[in-house]
Amino acid sequence: MNNIEVYNAMENGKLGIGISVNGPATVKDLLDVWQTLCDDESIFKQYAEGNYALCKGCKLNCCSTAYVIPDLVSFKKMAFHLGLDYAAFIAGYFQQEKRDAGILRLKPNPCVFLRDNICSIYKVRSLICRLYICTPLLGDTEELIYKIAWTGAAATQIFALQNGLTTGVGGALSSFDRLFAHLLDEYKNSEGVKSFLQARDYQDVPLQHFITL
Repeated sequence: MNNIEVYNAMENGKLGIGISVNGPATVKDLLDVWQTLCDDESIFKQYAEGNYALCKGCKLNCCSTAYVIPDLVSFKKMAFHLGLDYAAFIAGYFQQEKRDAGILRLKPNPCVFLRDNICSIYKVRSLICRLYICTPLLGDTEELIYKIAWTGAAATQIFALQNGLTTGVGGALSSFDRLFAHLLDEYKNSEGVKSFLQARDYQDVPLQHFITL
């Protein structure tokens, strides 16, 4: 049984989508619920064709410019999907100038995995991609998905550092790089990061680590 409920509510004069967690749940449970939103053509989506369409197959997407540091589960799945060890995956698919600064950002502008403007690794895409939806969200829900995605990304950075795949974050950093470096420092000792480091899949990451009671 999925203990996650989707609801609509007004916030700051606007209607938004929220989720409530009513019992033990994992990131996989959240993704199962979230995918139904992405596949729901009755939900307003700002960038969808006619504002009502499936997210899958959308060609007016954020993938062209997105700042994507994969969460650790997706990082490992992507490498396996491509048949590469982690070092070769990083060398071939991550932005060099960011690698030199110790940050594992996928090659952007457009995303290295776009083919004919469609994601070529949809089934193993990162949480930051899975959880994006161009629909108004309630503040608490937006904060939750933000925290999950960036905690998973922080786990990737820590995993890479622990395994000699990258150096510590430093060098010439953009404003967004500095923001991520701050998040990395904030999350590095969190239970959420520990959970991602130990996880084989998203069902191994409890949502309780990200929910503020």
